[in-house]
Amino acid sequence: MSAPSTPVESPSDRPTGRPARRRRRRHVARWVLLVVGVLVVAVVVGGIVLAKQALTAQDALRKAATMLPAAEDAVRAGDVDAASAALDDVRPLTHRARVNTDGPLWAVAAHAPGIGPDLAAVSTTAASVDRLTQDVLPPLAQVAQVLDGDGLRPVDGTIDLAPLNAAVPVVSAASDSADEVAADLDAVDTDDLLPLVAGPVTDLRDRTTELAATLRTGERLVRLLPPVLGADGPRTYLLMNLNNAELRAAGGIPGSLAEIHADAGRITLGTQASTGAVGPFDEPVAKLAPEDEKLYSDRLGRYVQDTVLTPDFPTSAALTAEMWRRSQGTEVDGVLATDPVALSYLLGATGPVTTQGTTLTADNAVSYLLSGVYADHEGHEATDAFFAGAAAAVFGTALGGSVGAGDVQGALAHAADEHRLQFWSTHAEEQSLVADTEASGAIDTAERADGSLGVFFNDAVSGKLTYYLDSDIEVTGSRCTAQGRVDSLRITLASRVPKDAATSLPDYVLGDEQGAERVDLTTYVVLYPPRGGWVSDIVRGKDNLGGQSAVVGDRRAIELPQTLAPGASATITLDVHGPGAAPTDPVVPGGTDRRVDLWSTPTATEPGLQTFTAPC
Repeated sequence: MSAPSTPVESPSDRPTGRPARRRRRRHVARWVLLVVGVLVVAVVVGGIVLAKQALTAQDALRKAATMLPAAEDAVRAGDVDAASAALDDVRPLTHRARVNTDGPLWAVAAHAPGIGPDLAAVSTTAASVDRLTQDVLPPLAQVAQVLDGDGLRPVDGTIDLAPLNAAVPVVSAASDSADEVAADLDAVDTDDLLPLVAGPVTDLRDRTTELAATLRTGERLVRLLPPVLGADGPRTYLLMNLNNAELRAAGGIPGSLAEIHADAGRITLGTQASTGAVGPFDEPVAKLAPEDEKLYSDRLGRYVQDTVLTPDFPTSAALTAEMWRRSQGTEVDGVLATDPVALSYLLGATGPVTTQGTTLTADNAVSYLLSGVYADHEGHEATDAFFAGAAAAVFGTALGGSVGAGDVQGALAHAADEHRLQFWSTHAEEQSLVADTEASGAIDTAERADGSLGVFFNDAVSGKLTYYLDSDIEVTGSRCTAQGRVDSLRITLASRVPKDAATSLPDYVLGDEQGAERVDLTTYVVLYPPRGGWVSDIVRGKDNLGGQSAVVGDRRAIELPQTLAPGASATITLDVHGPGAAPTDPVVPGGTDRRVDLWSTPTATEPGLQTFTAPC
């Protein structure tokens, strides 16, 4: 039997396969549409979640913002209990804001075009505020209690050093946290943000930078004070009472000298001496830098009154310490310098003190110590003795325990900010903690040292007439060139010497000049440009000025003698160039603004430091 035949399919009967491909295409299309739909839903839902979280964070931060001032005030006051109570209310709010601006959704959104950078900035800001309230402000309150509260108030003449030692790790950790928060905020590019976001970020960054600087200062203090106050053994310091009536670059000639002893927190006053008991010496007591000797002569190292011809206090202090060792036989651990204006700030904290029958107050101390004393006491030995007694009375009251430590520290900080309180240590580790602070008086190691400039005054006459010198130093402009910054200064000097000074003022005040010149103010104006810089276009009236010059610490300094008759005034204008800047350089747009320190001699009426903002 034959097999059945298989029918032959015609081409029209064969499946073409197109319906299957269309089914596959429809299947893929459905998946694509499904994924797109899911993404759309995710974006919508994500946007809703982000919006909800953002509103929650915003509400929490607004509430926290109303509470933070009370916490900050308590921290500054060193009131740990009040600060803790206020922060207990604030921390849950900042934590809520941080949680609601963190996580995978915010991480993805931060990379979204357009609004992504703003969302990233919001997240960084919330995290920063939370970390400040959690890790920085609480320990800062504890440290403030030690430094600004009564933690340093002497009891029976002794300061308890244990709280200072205990504060070291606390403030160190808080300082590290503040630095990290500041770095996070610095990394946010506010140029790409909406104004609504950029403003708060910039404000927080500025406040955090300031807070971080405060903590670094606090850390230095808690590390520095225990050894300085004799925690590791007895210390001896030399106190220089500078007299602004006879100006020197650092403030004035030493009016008197005294030893201060510190042992395990107990501070006492030791040997006192007038400057007449220290030198002069036939040769400089230490090798002088050639540029210092060229500009200031070897008197810098031979006469204790002239160790402060240089504005660099570490140089002055080291020379004075060696002179004291040679004349008094005592090696000191450091040198502290102050002036009558600083004493007036302390008197504002202590109240009036009486010495040798004269009552000194915050209001009369400067005028009496720089002028009135010469009418009541004749000769340098008598006036030096009064200076020493006044300083001993004021410091003794300030350190006696009857005055709030915070008030005393506020007065000392005010003086240091004006370069009226300067400190130098023979101990390298301690000096390194001081070197770039205002209290160091070190123009070449201070913060922003490279770009700083200086205008200093040295009295050319051995009298006390510069009490009557009014001075004003003004930055009239600052421009940028391709090679560096150029600052324009105007220095105004005026003599308040009485017209009848020749007969109304004591000989000791008039000095050793003879004839009509006795009543003239003759002062050397010393100009310091930034490192590697120079000074040009020095003009007084219609006259171009020049003078003795020397390269001091990589600064091409110049010294200008200036003389003023009673009642006369003079205005000097000049340009100060940064490294490489020349007068013919074209002006270019500035970059990032920078703070520049202008150092000067602290006088009876003007501070020794001002800061201005330059465009580059």
